[in-house]
Amino acid sequence: METISPGRTRANLGPPGFTHANEAALARMATVEPAWLAVRTAREALRLPDFTLLHAGPPLADLRRPSPPLLASAILACLYECWALDESDAEKAIASGRITLRPAQEWGAVTPLAAVISPRSALVEVSDLGCATGTAPRAWSLLSSGAGPQLRFGSLDRRVLERMAWRDGPLADCLAAWLQIAPIPLWPLAIAGLCNGDDLHARTSAANAALVAHLQPMMLGQAWRGPELEQRKVAEMLSGSPLFFLTLWMAVCHLLLATAHAPGSTLVVGMAGNGQDLGIRLAGKPNAWFVTPGTAPAGPRLEGAEQAEASPVIGDSGVIDAAGFGGQALAGASEVAEALEPWLPADWRQRPAALLAGLHPKLAGLGLRSALDAAMVGARGIAPLTAIAMLDAAGRKGLLGRGLFVPPVEVFQRAVVAVLGST
Repeated sequence: METISPGRTRANLGPPGFTHANEAALARMATVEPAWLAVRTAREALRLPDFTLLHAGPPLADLRRPSPPLLASAILACLYECWALDESDAEKAIASGRITLRPAQEWGAVTPLAAVISPRSALVEVSDLGCATGTAPRAWSLLSSGAGPQLRFGSLDRRVLERMAWRDGPLADCLAAWLQIAPIPLWPLAIAGLCNGDDLHARTSAANAALVAHLQPMMLGQAWRGPELEQRKVAEMLSGSPLFFLTLWMAVCHLLLATAHAPGSTLVVGMAGNGQDLGIRLAGKPNAWFVTPGTAPAGPRLEGAEQAEASPVIGDSGVIDAAGFGGQALAGASEVAEALEPWLPADWRQRPAALLAGLHPKLAGLGLRSALDAAMVGARGIAPLTAIAMLDAAGRKGLLGRGLFVPPVEVFQRAVVAVLGST
């Protein structure tokens, strides 16, 4: 993929709203029937080689100098993969270029916040059950392992190593066995969430409850013959982790938007940060990242995190907001909207209708539009809202709280110029 940095921004941005290219892209998105198909390692699913880590967002300006939260996660991944003897050795391996850092989206995957994907990482695999011909397209994201210390928080908490081992061992084995019974359709779970207060980004509680209910017969069926204690631990984690559904939905949105690739389309198919830069990708030029310096999300802080500096935006989960959820679906997620209210612009309820390209048949009864259109953003000068957590910029404290990120309009304008100028 190419990276296109800031340059000229003003030109004929084209008319906002439907274009033939966007209409065709939306029609393809409407045919996708996403389902959770499997749990696989990154080595198996992506053929990820040793000494390669996948991160969120656009390519790093300097592969040897990631932001502190991303560096912390990369160091822990090196220790987990036994590529380094200690933290210092891992940091030297990254600084020397022996460890390669690549954007996950270039491999068909997405990863949350500062989490990195390494060869042993367990991934959720989402596929299109509606594909009638050929091999169904697939997308991947990290398997979540519940509450507690997490790689995605971007700190050097050594407890994360134990959680990674459980994720890639008993948890992955158990879920893989349950999924062998049948793939799990994901639209019904998402719609259950949207009907019950989820935005499917900052809040996925209701969708996750629907997932647990769907899995209940599989749990009782003892499809996995591993230790009963581990199976009970998995069931308890799923029930007690309201954000478990998040990485599944990230993979779904990545899959949906990957079908929208079309010459001339101005739909946003990627919106992500790497802790230094923000990047977006458009359907009409999907292999190009349009980048701009990243800024930090703002929002309510956790107790004890009030004074810490927040990292510039990091994570691939903006793909959810680009698809029409998250910051575009706050009107139906009162819990999230109330928490973020002091940081929301006055017109936050009106922005989705002004910036989203069309209707998805699955969402027709919910009053939600779908697919962020960069041409609408550029022509109207109104930025989309993104719901994303805040991390400590120093890579020490980890999670600081919930956040709201508003990307600059300029990067959308520049991307539209490039797409429309190439058709």
